[in-house]
This record gives sequence, C-alpha cells and structure tokens, in this order.
Amino acid sequence: MINLDYILQACTVFCDGYGKAGTSEKITPPKIKKKTEKFRGGGMIGERMIGMGYDAFEFEFSLNSVDPQVIKLAGVKSGNTVPLTIRGYLIGDQSATHTAVFTCSGEIIEEDFGAWEAGKKANLKVKCALIALKLTIDDAEIYDIDIANGIDSWGGTDAGAAMLQALGY
Repeated sequence: MINLDYILQACTVFCDGYGKAGTSEKITPPKIKKKTEKFRGGGMIGERMIGMGYDAFEFEFSLNSVDPQVIKLAGVKSGNTVPLTIRGYLIGDQSATHTAVFTCSGEIIEEDFGAWEAGKKANLKVKCALIALKLTIDDAEIYDIDIANGIDSWGGTDAGAAMLQALGY
C-alpha cells in the first residue's frame, strides 16, 4: 500500500520575527543548486562535473497587503541581515502530521508593489538574497548551510568543518 506523507497543508512566513499568517499568499523556498564545473584530466575518457559549492540562494514570497513592517526591512544597510522563517504544516495518511521549518537570514533585495487598482487588493512581492538557510522537519535537521561561517551540514554531517580545518580555521 502506498502512503501519502509530507503533503503541504498550510504555510506562512516570518520576517524579522513577525508572523505573516493570513497575509502570506505565495512562498517560494530557497532553491539549492550546486555550482559545478566540467573537468577532464589526462587519461580520462570523458568529462565529469565536479561540485564547487553552491549558486547564490534566493527566497521569494508575496503578501496580500502592503505591509510597512516588511517594506522597511529593505532599508537596512548592505551587509546587515534580516531573519526570515518559513513554517509549513504537513499532513499524511493515517493522521500523520509534520512540521517543516526553513530558518534563513539574508537581505531583502527587491520589493515589487505591482499595479495598484482601485477596488482590488494590492500585493507586495519580496525577493531576498540569503547567506544562511536551514531546514528541519519534525525537529530533525535536514540541512544547514551558512556561507559566512563555512557550515555545510547535511543530516548532521558537516562537510564544511573539514574544509575549514584544512584551511587552518
């Protein structure tokens, strides 16, 4: 028998610690994409891709309100980060329930107010450039990536720690 599990039922976003339940309309969690380069050394019969870290992380969400609490976060000077959190409620067969939490930090790099039209709601679309992201499901760490601190942990194994040790940190 096939069980359906980890199906998203509800989600919300928190900006700088403030929850936006009821106004979070669309959330696009950060995409993780490895940065790769082609490599072919002497004696190899073909190319292979080698991982060279990650592409930049972005996170987007839209609110169904023009929220001044969120708008003012874009004004923080470059280099300062804003804490951002995505929380999801997941359901499954046989009454299974789960919690997914993306904990992120980064800068708000774009705010799009879209077109305003009388008698229609105005949305606020926000794009963030992240320097750290962590995913936990049911309090179990799935991954933790922190660019500034060299953390690259998957399932509790930190590959970044070995690199930092080799570099003398």
